[in-house]
Amino acid sequence: MKVFIVYCHPSEDSFTKNLRDSFIKGIIDGGNEYVMSDLYAMDFKTDMTEQQYLRDAKYENIPFTEEDVLAEHEKINSADAIAFIYPVFWTEAPAKLVGWFDRVWTYGFAYGDNKKMKMLDKAMLLCIAGTPIEKLEHFGLLASMKKVMLGDRLFNRAKQKEFVVFDGTSRKLETRENNWDAYLEKAYEKGKNFFADAGETFTVDDKFFTAIENSESGEVSDKTVFCYHQKGNVIWAEYSGGSIVKGFLIGTMDEDHNMHFNYQHMNTDGELRTGSCDSAPSVENGKLRFNEQWKWTMGKEGTSVIEEI
Repeated sequence: MKVFIVYCHPSEDSFTKNLRDSFIKGIIDGGNEYVMSDLYAMDFKTDMTEQQYLRDAKYENIPFTEEDVLAEHEKINSADAIAFIYPVFWTEAPAKLVGWFDRVWTYGFAYGDNKKMKMLDKAMLLCIAGTPIEKLEHFGLLASMKKVMLGDRLFNRAKQKEFVVFDGTSRKLETRENNWDAYLEKAYEKGKNFFADAGETFTVDDKFFTAIENSESGEVSDKTVFCYHQKGNVIWAEYSGGSIVKGFLIGTMDEDHNMHFNYQHMNTDGELRTGSCDSAPSVENGKLRFNEQWKWTMGKEGTSVIEEI
C-alpha cells in the first residue's frame, strides 16, 4: 500500500528531518511504499492566485489548471493514506503547509458537490513541538492545533485519523537529547505499522457527533454538534446548536467503551439544564454511534442516539 507524505520544514539541520527519515524507513520495512512532497525543497507556491480564489469563492466547478496543484491531487488519489510531518510554528503548521491546504484543498476536489478526492484509509499527523506537551494542554493549544487539522482540514476525508506529537524538542531543552532516540524509534514504528494499526484503537478523541434520535423531553437535535475529547479513560465534550446555546459534559469510558458522564447546558430559553447519561457504542453503516439513556437532574428520563459525523 502507498502513503503520500507531505513534509514541511525549512532546514535539513533539524530533528524533524531525522524523524522524517525514520518514518520513511519504517514505511519501507513494513512492506509499503511512499511518495513525498517536500514543500520547501519543491519551493511550493503557497499564495493562491486571484483566479483560484474567485473560482473557489464562487463555488465554480470548472476544470482546475494549475499544474503544481494538479500534481498534488494526483499524489493524493494514487495513495491509500496520507501523512503530514511538520514542526509547530506559533501553534500552527508552517505557512508553507497552510498554503498547501489553501491551494490543494480546492472546491470540486476536497469539498463540494461531486468532489474528486478519494476517501483515504488513514491520515496521520506527525507534529514536532518545541514546547512540552503539558504546557500545550494546559493552555488549550494542543486542542486548538488538533481541531484545525483534524476537525477542519481532514474532517471526513479519511476513515481513520491520528495526531502524534513529539514534544519538548526545543534546542534549549534537555528533553530534546533525552528523547531523541526514543522519538525516532517511535516514528519508525509508526511507519512500519502504519496500516497494521488501522482500526485497532477505540477512541472518541476529536470526533464529532450529532443526535439522530431523541425522546420528546430531550433538547438536543440533529442541529446539535458534539465535539468529543479523550485522555485515557476520561472523556469530555462541548456541544451547541439547535436549542442548545452551549453545553459541556465530562465523565469516563469503561473497558467496554461505554461512556458514563454528567452534562449541563444553557438552552435558548436561558435555562440551565443538568443531568447524567450512560452511552453504549455500536457501529451502523460504518459510522460510530452511541445509544444513550439519560436523566435530567429534575427527574425526567429519556433515550437518544448520537452518530459520528
